[in-house]
Amino acid sequence: MQAKRWYQSWTIWANLLALIIFVANGIGFGDFTPDPWVTEVGTILILIINIALRYWRTSVPIAR
Repeated sequence: MQAKRWYQSWTIWANLLALIIFVANGIGFGDFTPDPWVTEVGTILILIINIALRYWRTSVPIAR
């Protein structure tokens, strides 16, 4: 089985997007402060997306 490059991984891109969103949320957008449940729901969604991508989309390992 031939390995793929890291930038071809759906799971890595989903995690990078989540990281950007969480960092932007931590920095804030002016006076906007999200409710705590928004962060919890976002975390749960990211976990579900990661599991789904790992189960249905991942079939080739990433090259080291």
